[in-house]
Amino acid sequence: ETSMLTMEKTAEYVKRWVAAFESKDLDRVLAFYTDDVIFHSPLIARLSHDPSGTVQGKAALRAYVKKGFEVFDHIKFTVLDVLRGVDSIAIHYKGITGAHVVEVLFFDKDGAVRESYVHYASPD
Repeated sequence: ETSMLTMEKTAEYVKRWVAAFESKDLDRVLAFYTDDVIFHSPLIARLSHDPSGTVQGKAALRAYVKKGFEVFDHIKFTVLDVLRGVDSIAIHYKGITGAHVVEVLFFDKDGAVRESYVHYASPD
């Protein structure tokens, strides 16, 4: 059973998660996720032409993130808020294009991300 995430642990975790993406180091990013991760994002449909918007498994996630790193040369996430659940957190941040993003990460008992849902604000 997952213990409630403390404020301090969550803040530290989010810092490391953002730093991994901003470093564009694939192994560093993928270390956060389980081997059988399920990752949902509207960007998947745009970048990989898969209308489901879902990738399953670490190998598929690696291919998707690699493609994102190729498309966006500079990655900067500005964290606006972090909300905590029982075995999940929601990170509200300004993404690569300046759009507002809410990413909900669900953790397994070892603290790895088993499922992630990414939500984008509609452009004005």
